[in-house]
Amino acid sequence: MKRILLVLLFLSLEIACARDVIAVSIPMQKEFVQKIAGDSYRVISMVTQGVNPHDFEPKISEIKEVNIAVAYLSIGIEFEETWLPRFKNQNKAMRTFATDKGVEKINFALEAHHAHASHEHEHGDTHIWLSTKNALKIAENIYNALMSLNPNASYTESYERLIAEIAGIDKELQEILKKLPKHQKFVVFHPMLGYFARDYHLEEIAIEVEGKSPKMKEMIEVIETIKREHLKVVFAQPEFSVKSAEFISKESGAKLGYFSPLQTPWGENLLTFAKTLVELQGD
Repeated sequence: MKRILLVLLFLSLEIACARDVIAVSIPMQKEFVQKIAGDSYRVISMVTQGVNPHDFEPKISEIKEVNIAVAYLSIGIEFEETWLPRFKNQNKAMRTFATDKGVEKINFALEAHHAHASHEHEHGDTHIWLSTKNALKIAENIYNALMSLNPNASYTESYERLIAEIAGIDKELQEILKKLPKHQKFVVFHPMLGYFARDYHLEEIAIEVEGKSPKMKEMIEVIETIKREHLKVVFAQPEFSVKSAEFISKESGAKLGYFSPLQTPWGENLLTFAKTLVELQGD
């Protein structure tokens, strides 16, 4: 009897301590929610590092998690168009918030002045979170969502700390990247740093063309650009095949670097990219 009472006590405590679930699309959002809300919610990210977010499909276990979520925070990436309506249909009580609200989306392909510069899908560059300017708006949207979910909470102080952190990351990036010439070009496999390049007056050259693996002719064009512009590094993305990037690196003589847009901590990821770019390109 005593053992049964202990089990019942444990279960009642577990239920009492259970936290509401908030679902998000990417790890950066999870990081920001946790920095603002602390342990108020259990936060789950649909996409994790190592997963291609553009053709992501959730597992049954992940769908079950969303089915009990009190809210879903979207960010405007492709899989949400298909899956968010399904999530909402299965969990009608779940509230949805767009954390990309107010962020100007840019299709950098329309602004490109030479082959393969910053191509993306018809959505434009969806990696809006790889920008300190956009991150400020995303943080604001997350804060507003949390306050809407829990109006009596005291999230303002932690939100202001996050805003100060983002501003600090921006200053560090400016200081690091000022060592490069204005409009310095850099090469990536997948077009993911268009907003970052815009913020710091750089120019992204993408190997992948409109979501498709490059043909030999297109890779040769990139190799010729690397040699002509004296570029010294090619960045591959772990979520995609690195064979094309490896080939271009070998044939052009550029070093091979790696960058994942899903890596967290978010700020450290951007700082590491900037330092690597300056270190390798500045050799």
